Amino acid sequence: MSITSGVLVVGAGPVGLVAASQLARLGVPVRIIDTLGAPTDESRAVVIHARSLEMLAALGVCPRLEARGRRVDGFEIADGTTGATRATVDLTGIPSRHPFMLDIAQPDTERVLAERAAELGVVVERGVELTALTQDGDGVEVTLRTSAGDERARVGWVVGADGAHSTTRHLVGTRLEGDFHGQHFAMADVEVETSLDPGTGRMFTHPDGLAMLFPLRGTRARVIFLVDDPGDAPAPTPERIEALTHERTGGRVRVTGSHWLTYFEIHHAQVPQYRHGRVLLAGDAAHIHSPAGAQGMNTGIQDAANLAWKLALVARHGADPALLDSYQEERHPVGAEVVRVTTRLTDIGTASGPLGVLRNAAMAVAGHLPGFGEAAAERLAELTIGHPGSSLAVQHGGHRRGAARAGEHAPDPAGLRRADGTPVAVEELLQRPGFVLLVHGDDGDLGELGDVLGDLGTVVRLDADEHGMALVRPDGYLGLVADTADPDLVRRYLTEVLRLPATVAAT
Repeated sequence: MSITSGVLVVGAGPVGLVAASQLARLGVPVRIIDTLGAPTDESRAVVIHARSLEMLAALGVCPRLEARGRRVDGFEIADGTTGATRATVDLTGIPSRHPFMLDIAQPDTERVLAERAAELGVVVERGVELTALTQDGDGVEVTLRTSAGDERARVGWVVGADGAHSTTRHLVGTRLEGDFHGQHFAMADVEVETSLDPGTGRMFTHPDGLAMLFPLRGTRARVIFLVDDPGDAPAPTPERIEALTHERTGGRVRVTGSHWLTYFEIHHAQVPQYRHGRVLLAGDAAHIHSPAGAQGMNTGIQDAANLAWKLALVARHGADPALLDSYQEERHPVGAEVVRVTTRLTDIGTASGPLGVLRNAAMAVAGHLPGFGEAAAERLAELTIGHPGSSLAVQHGGHRRGAARAGEHAPDPAGLRRADGTPVAVEELLQRPGFVLLVHGDDGDLGELGDVLGDLGTVVRLDADEHGMALVRPDGYLGLVADTADPDLVRRYLTEVLRLPATVAAT
């Protein structure tokens, strides 16, 4: 049996690759495996939202992703028969450094993330399957099936990011709980000809069922249609996709070629617990739901970003493993809300008959309500996600009106500049692994604060008149927010909240 430290990541999709890369950046030995002998050519997830892009920016991969994808500035709900617009969502004004959706084929996303992982010394082991695991208080013994035979290894932790049919989930004895029977959809990646603006994603309502169109790079697009139960048919024919596209968009989109076609049935479910001792579940291994709103891969990427820095504190810096309970505390409610909202969106989008007429009328009214578009845009971009009630969110002293609170995602404060005086974003500072401690004005002794934080992160002075400090977590959320830059507050946060050994905080 081989003995290794660190973390085994099971599954080399976007979620597993983000988890492995973030762990490697934070100094944790990582091994990542996948049962597939080669990367998938199936483009199941095609949208990366603003909040996920903010987290991926720390990996330094956003320029590469944007080069392979298309920026989409908004989303429109239209009548598939008349073409009339019922509601629009404009993303260009959302409070994010990435005010758009990035439409990109999943194989391209995985290719970029795998390249970054390799740069960090993590190479995917393909054709390797997890077949058994047992754990104790010190580690996890796993059995891996490879082309050379079975291998037994011992690792510190296992991250199960192996999708909707997760072996890791099965091996820890848990299961998805929810609704497993619902609507059927046809989905395809196609080449299209259309006069519609490629900078807008669309949902078309139609008496025969909804259709969705997500423009990709060039003339490529993702199309999704509500259909009757296809039975045993594995995939629709190109001719069927061409006909559905013509019918459901009122002839405004014409398919000229097909890349990938499939049927799928919507399920809505979630595991009760994301943590099982030294095994943690993320992405589709933990929650599955409708593609409405394109939330699935994004929720998984954010699971990985949330988990990685906590696991690094435990695996590398000796934090109490109880810190990992905050992964369940913070991410399980997010997953539950995604399941609830996507279920509702699917029910609304697939309504027909009198309910469909009522839906269309309601959308037309809502689309003209003040603030509707802004609120819908922020929710679609996942900017409303936060952890204000988390045990890791500590607000000390007074709170200035309009300022961000602990548990919220860190904005770019005024006065945040590089050493040469040019403005810099928080996500750029997070490209250096670890925490970022923002100190306002002349508060605090940067040397002493740096000594307390040690190699856990970086201290940055803000050119501002306010007082206090804010500790930005590696996933971009605010942990500690205080009205004074007292080093003892940082020290207590590290030891009492993040459960790090006192010797680490004192180094």
